[in-house]
Amino acid sequence: MVDNNITTTVDLIQTSKSLSDTLNLTSQHILIYLPLIFFIFGLIGFIGNVFTYLQPQLRSNTCCIYLLCGSFIDIINLSINSFPTFLAAKYGIYIPWYLSSVLCKFNIFIFVFLPHLSINFLCMAIIDRFAITCDHTSSIRRITQLRIVPWVIGLTVLTSGLFSLYAPINYDLMYGYLCISIQPMVTSISYIVLIGLISPITMIIFVLLTYRNIRRSRGRVSEVGRKCGQNLRNQFIVTIFAQILITTFIALQWIIAYTYFTFAPIYTETPVDLSIIIFVFSLSNSFYYLNNVKAFYVSILTSRVFRKAFVGGMSNLFRRYIRQQMNVSLINPFTQTRN
Repeated sequence: MVDNNITTTVDLIQTSKSLSDTLNLTSQHILIYLPLIFFIFGLIGFIGNVFTYLQPQLRSNTCCIYLLCGSFIDIINLSINSFPTFLAAKYGIYIPWYLSSVLCKFNIFIFVFLPHLSINFLCMAIIDRFAITCDHTSSIRRITQLRIVPWVIGLTVLTSGLFSLYAPINYDLMYGYLCISIQPMVTSISYIVLIGLISPITMIIFVLLTYRNIRRSRGRVSEVGRKCGQNLRNQFIVTIFAQILITTFIALQWIIAYTYFTFAPIYTETPVDLSIIIFVFSLSNSFYYLNNVKAFYVSILTSRVFRKAFVGGMSNLFRRYIRQQMNVSLINPFTQTRN
């Protein structure tokens, strides 16, 4: 009986050690490449978004302007906050953020500010679509005017910056090389509430309000309903809904993992359980950057207008290239004949 218990205990220890080793190897050989993969796909998506949103039929659409601004923030965030982690883990190349207290605070600020600003531009896109579905007599429709866009962009940047100020306030350089929070509990609560919950909740609220306006418009005269439905489809309603649902899911899975890692008494966990928690936390943190990658691919899959603009732009570019090559081929023989 004792021998059986000893054998079971040894098997459990070996299984636990094997699981820990597997998680460590996965982190060292797979997870470190996620930032590189996200950066590559994010760069492709950024080029696709810029190319598509600058097409003549979309460049004056206020919703597309906010999505384009969000795309610029996405690639900046991937370049500054995500890709350097791959360089550090793979090649030991570090950005010298921790040389001074000022650099430490600035690094923490952009680490929080850029993802928050990206989500807020998406939030402005759904608010813009909500406004376009309101009655023509509603004053909120004014925000869909092009002359208002610079003010809205400035306000979005300002509010995102104000909501992110808690980070540099609560972080400082400690022991000469560690940039850590001097008030960990205050920092965690501020992050969860200001960054993790307010923006997703706001987006979901405006999704529901927009959906309510769409349902109301369908109850009107059939011809008006058809025109309204066509207008809504052309204004990226479905695409924005899909973007927000995916964004909310990605953001909430990270916030749940972050909350558990922050408030759960993980110091009482066994080494195996602790390795699992750390692995899930790292995986969730890596997947959070999918928010900065997904925009182009979601738009291609869900928006006929986006696909039409993208394909039309590529066709025009290809025809222009063919025309240029034909002109060159016509000029070269003429030049050779004269020579």
